[in-house]
Amino acid sequence: MNTIKSTWVGWGALCVAGGGAYYFAKKSVNADRAARFDSEVKRKAQMRALEDDHRRQTTLSTPTTSTPGDDASLKRANMARFQNASDDVASPSAEASHDPAPTRHEPMTEKDRVAEKGKYEAAEPFRPPRGNRFS
Repeated sequence: MNTIKSTWVGWGALCVAGGGAYYFAKKSVNADRAARFDSEVKRKAQMRALEDDHRRQTTLSTPTTSTPGDDASLKRANMARFQNASDDVASPSAEASHDPAPTRHEPMTEKDRVAEKGKYEAAEPFRPPRGNRFS
């Protein structure tokens, strides 16, 4: 028989069960996140250790009296320059001269202005008629 008391007991049991399920699910999700975070930290530490070991080995095997001209990337940039390539990585001032003008210059004649317009761009900008259009 459905009475007010049995309805309250049913809803109360449902709420307690839902709260318990939420609590345990939240604990499980937080534990998974913590485990993933720990494994990521361990993986990053291992990669850092490998990189440090590699750097240590390369600095021990190469002489410490290297000149800037011995840099491999600089050699590649210089080779590209001699091969008539447009790559001027080694010289930022030379690279800057290849950039287009930073501003757009207005055309001098009407013919140039019309020729510069795009296919769907109006030759004249739209100007609405003067006056009150609601009268």
